[in-house]
Amino acid sequence: MRAAGLRTLREFFADRAYDARARFVSRTREGAVIADPSLVASRVRRLVTAGSVTTIEGGILPVEADSICVHGDSPDALALARAARTALTEVGVEVQRCT
Repeated sequence: MRAAGLRTLREFFADRAYDARARFVSRTREGAVIADPSLVASRVRRLVTAGSVTTIEGGILPVEADSICVHGDSPDALALARAARTALTEVGVEVQRCT
């Protein structure tokens, strides 16, 4: 994509669990979808401050991200997005719109 002159953003999904191989955990597995705003906030804080996320197995996965996603079809998507934004501002990140 970059070779073609396109700008790319690395995206982190705050409301989905990752496995040790940096893949999404199947939605059929318990804990794959994260619906707790405080857990989303904690994951976002760790991403920004430590550059990592805890995997579903309990390990540490290095993550580089330019953008944070919360799925809009989640029942409490707005609360999750607000928690993520609050966590970002608490650690000094300026939230910007992707253009």
